[in-house]
Amino acid sequence: MKTKIALKYGLISGGLIVASWFITIGFGEKPDFVLGEILGYAIMIAALSAVFLGIKRIRDENGSLSFKDAFFNGLGITLVASLIYVIGWMIYMPNFAPDFADKYSAAQVELIQQMDIEEEEKQKQIKDINEWNESYKQPHVMAAMTFTEIFPIGLLVTLISSLILKRK
Repeated sequence: MKTKIALKYGLISGGLIVASWFITIGFGEKPDFVLGEILGYAIMIAALSAVFLGIKRIRDENGSLSFKDAFFNGLGITLVASLIYVIGWMIYMPNFAPDFADKYSAAQVELIQQMDIEEEEKQKQIKDINEWNESYKQPHVMAAMTFTEIFPIGLLVTLISSLILKRK
């Protein structure tokens, strides 16, 4: 794996995503979390195009690249981007969006209240959301949940990029 390229492109990807938070998170007192998730994942995919660019750069420099080498280099970029994403969130959330989890939970409870399901099921789902909110306050849980937001997408981008860019 080319560590320098993994660091460079991973930092670019993770940095772009973190920078986007200052533009997209926290619109108003009652943010639209559905729109926020769609926009957030779209930004994530766009920023993770750095995986493709990093793999392409290696292939262009070497003239050839196996799927395995492409995959492991892309995985390195994805891991760096994911680490930047997690560290960024662990700094951003308490300083710029300290009420994020509470607002998110309240929005989810509101959606559940509007659902046409039995009251017992509503109460179970509300209890689950309240438990999520409490566990999210623990840094290791927040970090793990944050990692699982970005890493699978980066892994998918890595697989697709590796298939496209492999060359013997």
